[in-house]
Amino acid sequence: MWQCGAYNLDVSQPLVMGVVNLHPASFASVSYKSSVSESIEQALNMVAEGAAIIDLGAEPTNPQQTTAIHADEELQRLLPVLRALVTKIKVPISIDTSQPKVMQAVLNEGASIINDTRALAYEGAVAAVAASTAGVCLMHQGDGGDMEAIRQFLCDRAEACRAAGINKPRIVLDPGIGNGHFGKTTQQNLALLKQLDTVCGAGYPILIGVSRKTFIGDVLGLPQEARLAGSLAAMIIAYQHGARIVRVHDVAPTVQALKIIRAIELS
Repeated sequence: MWQCGAYNLDVSQPLVMGVVNLHPASFASVSYKSSVSESIEQALNMVAEGAAIIDLGAEPTNPQQTTAIHADEELQRLLPVLRALVTKIKVPISIDTSQPKVMQAVLNEGASIINDTRALAYEGAVAAVAASTAGVCLMHQGDGGDMEAIRQFLCDRAEACRAAGINKPRIVLDPGIGNGHFGKTTQQNLALLKQLDTVCGAGYPILIGVSRKTFIGDVLGLPQEARLAGSLAAMIIAYQHGARIVRVHDVAPTVQALKIIRAIELS
């Protein structure tokens, strides 16, 4: 089980995390809506399609975004949507942020998961999560050529969290698939997907995000809006190599693909 505040998520079977981007510079324009009401509706639709988690993000990881986003701007974008969804949906809400100030605020408002691309590296981040009962996803970013270095980094960050009082059932690991902000080449991403179970061992559940990413476009020669089939293929490979939470922009087709895979496994 993944303990996320009031929720205990069964990670013995695959879970779909639906992405709702709240900043116009976000990598995947397909999941950005320009108003609070549209973002809320998008999240509600994702839950109806089978999302087990909703992930809200206002800190873009788009490699074209070179200006840092201030925590206050993040909160201005996050809080209206978060406050509405806490009362409307019965699945945990994850917040994709690296800023301790943002973490503290959203946890106070009912967020159940902190999803940090920097693995709680900023001063005060570990303490903010440790003071709550929220779940946390620790992601690697940086040079992806050394699989052992990725594994060691994730294990070290997990141990730092546990030493601060975040118990093991609250922690999942993400090897940080992606080019640009995530620091890996296309070939390194492909190799990492084949070695997920080795890289992300140590008994922690694996969360993976491959949806519409650059490496898929590199392989297929397709723009972001045409990468759904490639995203599903990469997601299936990730699941077969140990991923149990998949972070996606296209919830319905992902849920359907995983239902077929599970039906075959259980037949």
